[in-house]
Amino acid sequence: MTRQDFNHLERTAKKLIGDGNVVDAIKIYLFMSDGDASLDAGYLGERLGICYEQLGDLHAAKYWYGRAVEENPEVRLEAAQAYERLSNVGIDHLV
Repeated sequence: MTRQDFNHLERTAKKLIGDGNVVDAIKIYLFMSDGDASLDAGYLGERLGICYEQLGDLHAAKYWYGRAVEENPEVRLEAAQAYERLSNVGIDHLV
């Protein structure tokens, strides 16, 4: 596999989101995250959280926002607010 230009991938993902194709944007962000333990200082986790929230998958959104905050709490303030906003998302109704 050839090396990918992450700036190009980011522009493509944002265009896909703008076009309403959030599912394919998620694929790009997951590809970018693969092997990056810090999720690029939490940025990719935040982007994944945004995507999953747009799809209505609030459990996945909460997870990714939480990962973003874990990696960079001082900078990922939007993710921290989103994580707090989704604090009531849980599994109590399932168990």
